[in-house]
Amino acid sequence: MPVAPRIARIALDRPLDRLFDYRIPEGLSLTPGQRVRVPFGRGSTVGLVVDLATTSDVPPARLRAVNEAPESEPLLSPRLLELLRFGARYYHHPLGEALLGALPPALRHGDPLPALTPETLWRITPEGTRALADGLARGRRQQAVLRALEPGHAATALDRATLAAATGLQLAPRELRDYEGRGWLEAITPDPKQPPPPTTSDHDLTPDQRAAVEALTPGTGAPLLLEGVTGSGKTEVYLQMADRVLAGGRAVLFLIPEIALTPQLSTRIQQRFPGQVALLHSGLAEGERLRAWEAARQGQRRIVVGTRSALFTPLPDLGLIIVDEEHDSAFKQQDGFRYNARDLAIKRGQLEQAPVVLGSATPTLESLHAATTGRYAHARLTTRPDGSRPPAVETVDTRVHLPDEGLTAPLLDAMQQTLAAGHQCFLLLNRRGFARVLACDACGWVAECPDCDARLTIHAHNPRAVCHLCGHQEPRPQRCPECGEPLAQRGLGTQRLEQALARHFPTTPLIRLDRDSIRHKGALEAALDRIRQLDAAIVVGTQMLAKGHDFPQVGLVGVIDVDQGLFSVDLRATENTLQLIVQAAGRAGRGSGGGRVLLQTGHPDHPLIRGLDAADYPAMVAPLLEERAAAEMPPHGHLALVRVEAGDAETTHRHAERIATHLRSAATEGLRVLGPAPAPRHRVNRRFREQILLQSTRRNPLHEGLARARHAWQADDLPRGTRIAIDIDPVSLA
Repeated sequence: MPVAPRIARIALDRPLDRLFDYRIPEGLSLTPGQRVRVPFGRGSTVGLVVDLATTSDVPPARLRAVNEAPESEPLLSPRLLELLRFGARYYHHPLGEALLGALPPALRHGDPLPALTPETLWRITPEGTRALADGLARGRRQQAVLRALEPGHAATALDRATLAAATGLQLAPRELRDYEGRGWLEAITPDPKQPPPPTTSDHDLTPDQRAAVEALTPGTGAPLLLEGVTGSGKTEVYLQMADRVLAGGRAVLFLIPEIALTPQLSTRIQQRFPGQVALLHSGLAEGERLRAWEAARQGQRRIVVGTRSALFTPLPDLGLIIVDEEHDSAFKQQDGFRYNARDLAIKRGQLEQAPVVLGSATPTLESLHAATTGRYAHARLTTRPDGSRPPAVETVDTRVHLPDEGLTAPLLDAMQQTLAAGHQCFLLLNRRGFARVLACDACGWVAECPDCDARLTIHAHNPRAVCHLCGHQEPRPQRCPECGEPLAQRGLGTQRLEQALARHFPTTPLIRLDRDSIRHKGALEAALDRIRQLDAAIVVGTQMLAKGHDFPQVGLVGVIDVDQGLFSVDLRATENTLQLIVQAAGRAGRGSGGGRVLLQTGHPDHPLIRGLDAADYPAMVAPLLEERAAAEMPPHGHLALVRVEAGDAETTHRHAERIATHLRSAATEGLRVLGPAPAPRHRVNRRFREQILLQSTRRNPLHEGLARARHAWQADDLPRGTRIAIDIDPVSLA
């Protein structure tokens, strides 16, 4: 008769490559994926059951017992457990940190699961419709709420979160209750088992869009690359796909790079599927995030829209995963468990037998290569719904037309014409702040960060100079501390460009979009709402201008400076620069007035600049793919970075040499070990960094050699404060 397992192998949130054995007390039944509280050291901690066993290497007298299991059922399904175990192996990361990191923070802290109550839906009444038509609803907020609920504008009823997203307002329950008291709104409590039906789409699909929807193969884990020019209607394709999957009783996971920068997509999803969407991202309060996660786990919300960590949400019967803007580097975690959510989404799709759609106007070279070689299905949207294509990119030679604070005469002339026609101008400069350098022209002194290999940045209206790497700030000197001469502010940032534009166009509304201008909650929504309400206006900002915004009034996009990205030592810098140009260019010409794109560059004859074509991205990046193939770099090879950090340069270099020795000893044929060498940013926040690059044309030699070397170096006695980080498939070598 088989012996019942009475030992639980438990993962703890510790940087250790092992599971911990605990005795299961009599009367307690455990299942893999279940949350438990166990004694650890002198206290207790939260863990997850990974396996059950009948024996243990720990002597019975030393085997401690599980304290309790807060829930009677597992929080993570067997497929999610398998996904996370695969991820921990692939990215060479401790399993306990990967597993516990997949739970909402509140559950890791030991909080109980919340009791869920049905979300109230709000519907406009006939009296509310009359109040809107007759002008009785005079306040801006009142009008926004009632207009969002008008029949034909959105769903017949919306929950508070969806209504807030649709209006761009922070809506408290008491405000909606006030409108209910006036007779304008009616509260509805839906049945969680019968969510409201999706709203009807008023979009007629183009032939390309219909073909893309038909290319989806439900019930399989097949990846589909949806490559569509900017403005081609990828979102409507997503929604049609989701509608089909939901109609079959399965759930949908939307992954978005940054929810704060793609409000239009999340709002459209919420409006299309009212009462069915759970938003999950780090900007939510812990309690709000936990309730959304639990609603998804219980099947009350069958659509999850979230950033990369939402990939690990336990959704019953997952039927579709959509990764929007799959090229965005925000899908790669840059510390701790350094996973790529796009790549693990493909693995989850295979495990769940759910198709994965990777959408972008500018796919990564890896995804494009996989599609052209047949590993991924490939659907293309080559035109916008009106049949137009993105405007051509025109170059302005800054060697001929010298910029004055970033602005050339051809760009200023084009802006004058665009504004006179009643359209908006978007200007992209991917550097925030006022000036990049504070320097002395007399003796050459430069203001540098004392803790990093970086120069301090100057911000307008801030008396302190700031380091963008570590956050160090210090009073901004007016005179050189070496020779006493006045200091000059060199380089261009969005604040300085904004100031120059205000001089050239003093009567034109001017909006700046960068991380400095949207620090406060609601600032981004307010800025986007203002852009929508204006006709002739100038918007200046960093790369967030290119993040999926759809403004039909944009008639001109000016790209101020991209030359640095064309000559960077980083592997993906040129690819990222081209993606940024194409994405920014796609903001122009979405309305009836057409559009122009002007790119200021000192290298108009650069082969990649000459080949710019926002409507044919694959042809544009073909030279990059050829270069990668010749160098056996991704997608024609595989990379890993091993980074060593310590508090002084000598210790860092000494231990980086030891790690490199272990790697060379463990390397088999087909694995190259390059380095160690100082990282491009050698010193950051008082810590020195060296790195070793592993390169192979096949995955197996890379992972096998790295695993053997890691086992060897973990036996070394590293000095306190020395850290070793492994980055598989790095998105940046800097």
